[in-house]
Amino acid sequence: MPILKFMQGERDALAQLEAAQRQRVTPLFEIRPPKPKPVKGKRKSLQMETLEELLGRVGPHLVKAVPDGRAFIDGLHLPPAQTMATGDHPLAYVMAKARESGVALVPVTGPERPPEYLATVRRAVAEDKRGVCIRLRKQELFEDDLDEVLSSVLQKAGTSRESTDLVLDLGPIGPDDVGMLSKLLLGVIGGIDGLMAFRTLTVAAGAFPQSISRIKEPTKIPRADWLVWRALAGKAKSLPRVPTYSDYAIQGAHPPSLNAAIHSGSPNIRYTAEDHWLVVRGEALKRRGYDQYTALATYLMEHECYSGRTFSRGDDYIFGCAGGAETPGSPGVWRRVGTNHHIAKVLKQLTSLHVP
Repeated sequence: MPILKFMQGERDALAQLEAAQRQRVTPLFEIRPPKPKPVKGKRKSLQMETLEELLGRVGPHLVKAVPDGRAFIDGLHLPPAQTMATGDHPLAYVMAKARESGVALVPVTGPERPPEYLATVRRAVAEDKRGVCIRLRKQELFEDDLDEVLSSVLQKAGTSRESTDLVLDLGPIGPDDVGMLSKLLLGVIGGIDGLMAFRTLTVAAGAFPQSISRIKEPTKIPRADWLVWRALAGKAKSLPRVPTYSDYAIQGAHPPSLNAAIHSGSPNIRYTAEDHWLVVRGEALKRRGYDQYTALATYLMEHECYSGRTFSRGDDYIFGCAGGAETPGSPGVWRRVGTNHHIAKVLKQLTSLHVP
């Protein structure tokens, strides 16, 4: 279950998966908050995009990203009081566009969501009859009243455990957290009332840093999210149920800052290896341009962790860029490349461990 920000590069990465791979992937899309955008005709002027601009083509985008499957949709990061111009809640708008486009969306909810959000989820559950996804975050997972919290969310959503996908989301974590969290999760999972009745159980975490601005040289970043889950899966005999794996792919767990949305930054490639990401980064795009991607792709292709051009569509693009058969691309293209490779890599790792 990759947790994605519904950016174009991520949607394109999903669309480029092989059919057999798509059947094993159920993405959780987060609706990102509106971000600043340039004002036409006014140099250096910015204005916040509207929800209509942000979500205007959500239907076609969903069709392309998940043409033959289902997905989860979460409005966790939306401003609580902001509505569409029509007065509709943005989650209700997205759900309606998904229905029109024939995409099976399951709404995501959790404790402490605003009343308008909870009401929107309850209506969607009643109309679509696809159930709900409950996402519990770290601050809720290790509380003594977890079962009461779960029961309350189920009641507010108007559904049962049998129609609910349960996600235990650790959020951002680091290498030093692996040992402690894997042990704590054993107790949490074993103590959830009615665990086997839930439709699915997933453990999520995000170990990719929120910012890579301080990275200058090629750098390996430990995949602590994968290491936690692998440690947990290694204790399967002690678990009543082995959870599905979930991460935030090649991005931080939180939405990008407004500052990051404004500045073009530097070219970078984020490549998923066995237990780490290899991050290679150039200099400012405004100074050195997009051609830097060719050198970065060449470095990566010659690195020992490169999986070969036939491993995924992302890997094929890396090979083509390094050899001149593909254009250097843009940050959006490289988000597609890195995400596509990441999902293919995770699926292969899960297969090698003989888990779904």
